[in-house]
Amino acid sequence: MSPRTRWWPADTGPWRSRSRETNRVSWYGEDTIAERPILLTQVTLPAAPDGEGAGRTAAGVLRTTETMVLLAPTRVAPVVDAVEDGGTLWTVTDWIDGTPLGQLLAQQGTFHYVRAARIGLELLDILEAAHSEGITHGELSPGQVFVRDQGGVVLTGFGLAGATLAPRITAPSYASPEQARDERIGPAADLWALGAILYTLVEGHPPFRDRGRPEATLKGVDRLPHARPVAGRTAGADRAGAAAQELP
Repeated sequence: MSPRTRWWPADTGPWRSRSRETNRVSWYGEDTIAERPILLTQVTLPAAPDGEGAGRTAAGVLRTTETMVLLAPTRVAPVVDAVEDGGTLWTVTDWIDGTPLGQLLAQQGTFHYVRAARIGLELLDILEAAHSEGITHGELSPGQVFVRDQGGVVLTGFGLAGATLAPRITAPSYASPEQARDERIGPAADLWALGAILYTLVEGHPPFRDRGRPEATLKGVDRLPHARPVAGRTAGADRAGAAAQELP
């Protein structure tokens, strides 16, 4: 069955994306057989020589996500299906009752630093669970983080790191310097991306701008200094201490 025969975006004609970043777009859709809502994500994969590795990316996503759901139940979205088709990876995830961070930022503007810190701590808990089992997310970005309507976060996108020859597949603005240099990555890459997300939440834009082509963005991450924060200059250093006192 074609990956788009059973899984259809709920908002058809035209489809309305739920989250969009470089090489990745998600929709809330419907399982036309089970008649239940799902999250459908399309990831454009880099070209592989002679089709090498076909099918392994989807298998890796399913395997890694299954492990993460056991490690962080309710905080990692289960992937119910993953299919590679014509250079595209389609993943089908259980419905998430929340909104991507990128969409919240577009709708509401920059976050209060305490709210950003709370989200950061929740993400850190999930990442520490992954790192304890030798799993690196490697593709962390605002589009992979969903804030639940009733509070808490859900993380998607596990299993892509190392699945292709590309150092980073999606959202290169959040790549770490070692990814930009196409070096081996580990937990430090996730912590770098988490810091970039927090920067984005309070500043309104990532520390490294998207230059249109992933390779150009990665080059900027490796060679250019990040933009100086505006909020940090105007609010003063005591904000960090105040935030720490307000957190549980």
